[in-house]
Amino acid sequence: MKKLLLTSVLLFASLFAAEQPAETAAKPNIAREMPAAELYKLISEDADDLSILDIREPDQIGHGEIFHLNAVQITRGYLEFKVEKAFPDKKARIVVYCCTGKRGALAAKTLQEMGYTNVYSLQGGIRGWVEAGYPLDTVYGEVILKDTIKK
Repeated sequence: MKKLLLTSVLLFASLFAAEQPAETAAKPNIAREMPAAELYKLISEDADDLSILDIREPDQIGHGEIFHLNAVQITRGYLEFKVEKAFPDKKARIVVYCCTGKRGALAAKTLQEMGYTNVYSLQGGIRGWVEAGYPLDTVYGEVILKDTIKK
């Protein structure tokens, strides 16, 4: 009886696994991440094909931002509604960031699901950027905050 039950369970499990669509395995579970050093290099080289998307809330943006001429600010809540107007080219290289990288990764994944093919999430968000020692653009000018971060 136990053998029959075990065989039935294994048979059911194999049938269920076979019915899963093949495209599920091909889709990435998370968005690609870009380290702060790589983004800084691209910004320093004035990469024309680079765009930066800040998805933080307005009260968070006041603390400083990553400066780039092709920087756009769209809060995460409005991303799906506004991104196609901001970035009509679905092949554009877009680096998304938030405070810690979590919402940025979700937003980058959403962009991929919307058909954007060259999207990255900034690893660690703006916090990772600051911890790596890169500057923020603030109302007071460019500021480096590396040593002020508490771990």
